[in-house]
Amino acid sequence: MPGTMIRALRPTDALSYVKFCHQLTLASTYRSPVWLQTVTVTGSFLGRSLPLELGRETWVHVESGDITGLVTAKRREGTDVWDIDQLAYLPSPDAPRACARLLGHLLSAASDEGVLKVFLRLDSSNPALDWARQVGFVQYSVETVYYLPEVPSPAHPPRLEWVRPRRPSDHQALFQLYCTAVPVRVRQAEGMTLQEWRWTDGWWLDPMGISLRLPLIGQASRHDFVVEDAPRLIAWLQVDRRRRSLGLLSEARDDLDVDAMLRHGLRILGTGRHAYCAVREYQSNLAGALEEIGFVANGTDSLLTRALATRTPELKLVPIRAS
Repeated sequence: MPGTMIRALRPTDALSYVKFCHQLTLASTYRSPVWLQTVTVTGSFLGRSLPLELGRETWVHVESGDITGLVTAKRREGTDVWDIDQLAYLPSPDAPRACARLLGHLLSAASDEGVLKVFLRLDSSNPALDWARQVGFVQYSVETVYYLPEVPSPAHPPRLEWVRPRRPSDHQALFQLYCTAVPVRVRQAEGMTLQEWRWTDGWWLDPMGISLRLPLIGQASRHDFVVEDAPRLIAWLQVDRRRRSLGLLSEARDDLDVDAMLRHGLRILGTGRHAYCAVREYQSNLAGALEEIGFVANGTDSLLTRALATRTPELKLVPIRAS
């Protein structure tokens, strides 16, 4: 199409970017304060147009000088994986084509960088799901985010002697729990081997040392707890105080008190503020326990991935010459 291109976001795109974000806001049902919109737009533009964050890439779909679509991706540090953290487009008859072109351009750039896998998260009602499938993305799971408006103050804080902080030596046992509790199709996408799972788990960010032995001091934002049924682990609770979120992975067992573990996590988060918990479709016991506490479903996301071909050297037979 004449006057249409895909390129990296530039510092000179400031006015066009602000206009694009304003049009996105008008097309959305969410309305934030004007001052917050300005701060958010300015901060996001600087972060995407200038090399302020290593490993981040941003491309825009430009038509007649105006930005009509945008995609950003972030490399997982130390890995050959990219996460697409934003795919935005203006509603128009050309939106499917623009999104497919943006994603195709990103995949081509990822391949050139030696990336092996790209992940994408989209609202399950987003029409871009079909457009992503057109360029090879495959859905491997569905995740519902549960929201609690305010963490209550428990009258009698639970004392769970059977829950302990995670130790560095738990890593192999946690991987075995992951293999037991997570379906094969999800593991194929996110990590089938211990090494792949290490990066998904964020092992490189925090080797799960002393900060997890002192969960109330606040040395780190994330604190992990486990339930042990020797010789294996049967549950794993993650508490992220910065994101105000909980995560729970467990075996499907009637003798495991999921409700008590969640309340333990809420106590670590602290009262008076909101909390989130993401639940995959294979975690029905977790969804029920959250609803009993007062969490409500706050949207469902589709999780997609795209594996990229790797370049391998061509093997050749060569004669051996006698000396």
